[in-house]
Amino acid sequence: MEQQLSGESSPTQSADKGESTEARSTSGTTVQSEITDEPGGTDAGAAEPADTDRGSTDEVVHTSDGEVIPEDEAAPDAETIPVSELRTPEREHEHDELPIKARVSLPPTLTLLLGLAATVIAIAGLKQVAGIIAPTFLAATLIIAVYPIYKTLRRFLGGAIAGLLLIVILYGILAALGASIGIAASKFASELARPEYTSTFTGLVSDGRDFLTSKGIEAQEIDDAIANFDLRNLTGLASSLANTVTGLTTTMLFLLTVMIFLVMDAGGFARRLAAIHRHKPDVADALVDFGYRVRKYWIVSTVFGVIVAVIDYIALMWLGVPLAMTFALLSFVTNYIPNIGFVLGLIPPAFIALLSGGVSTMVWVIAIYCVANFLIQTILQPKFTGDAVGINGSTAFLSLMFWAYVFGALGALLAIPFTLLFKSLLIDRDPSARWVNQFIASSPEEGTSAQPT
Repeated sequence: MEQQLSGESSPTQSADKGESTEARSTSGTTVQSEITDEPGGTDAGAAEPADTDRGSTDEVVHTSDGEVIPEDEAAPDAETIPVSELRTPEREHEHDELPIKARVSLPPTLTLLLGLAATVIAIAGLKQVAGIIAPTFLAATLIIAVYPIYKTLRRFLGGAIAGLLLIVILYGILAALGASIGIAASKFASELARPEYTSTFTGLVSDGRDFLTSKGIEAQEIDDAIANFDLRNLTGLASSLANTVTGLTTTMLFLLTVMIFLVMDAGGFARRLAAIHRHKPDVADALVDFGYRVRKYWIVSTVFGVIVAVIDYIALMWLGVPLAMTFALLSFVTNYIPNIGFVLGLIPPAFIALLSGGVSTMVWVIAIYCVANFLIQTILQPKFTGDAVGINGSTAFLSLMFWAYVFGALGALLAIPFTLLFKSLLIDRDPSARWVNQFIASSPEEGTSAQPT
């Protein structure tokens, strides 16, 4: 039903005024009303006085038969509703799916407590699956490190043969390294069990006891301190280490399986990254940056680890220390462990040098190891790694403690790669979190990406 709500006027005035009302009834629901009032003359049927605001009528009446009329023409008890609330076919569903944005702010203390609780739960969960995550991450980072070699082989030999060769090379290196460590630990345990070392060790303990007694320390206190310090305890520890290393067959098999699947998927890495970049460019850039960092870290650490191992081997052979090759291999492996790796690689050869050659030989071993570590790992190696690692010593040490606690020995070996992954994904990709770099970066001016431009 349509209703004309204007009085009589001249044709010109009627055209200027353009007053109209549309109504539509569907099951008693009115759909639209529009009432306008333009200046240009008097009208006996005008709905609004001349001195009122001109424009759309604020209130209308929805009658029982589906009509819409101005409020001043309706009965006193009629129900009035705003024009903006009238339902029309065009506006029937305009409020069905309104986005609701609600921001709930929690007290800072509660937020901190919830964050700590979530962190503890996450760490506990990681410890439960450490046997899966750590080998998988090791395999992934190794594949990333040798991926340029894989691309070169694939260009000449095809994807299948290149992948097979890559698996054989990587697993051969890992198997040889694991077997060498196991054999070295067994030899170290056998060396400590030699009778002459036992007598030498007993004499050194006795001399140390006499020296401390001469300095005024109570003999009973010294005896209590060295009561449980026996060479046989160190021999048992070395034997346990050897058994642990040689008993990693299950882990090695799992690592091999993961590497096979990763190499099979390596051909599609570039396409997958391109797809991620279309949807989440910041995530793709973070992954590429992590790949560059971890590849450079593994390559540079391996090269300088070999250099340090060769220097240590030559020095130990020159000093006549037994198991020179074993200790050189140990220094190579511990080169991947930040901060304390040098100390872990120094203690066994220094102790054997003390038992085999005396205090002077031990001092020489310590001096050579310290000089080599300072020149190579402290001065030269950072110049080649540049900003690929980009974390300071304190952060590296805390990362070592944390990841070793979560994932054990592999966590200590992978402390830097794990930290680089979290740094790239959680800090470098988020502009609001990059300020954290000022606390963990090796230099305050470090940028967000380590890739050369």
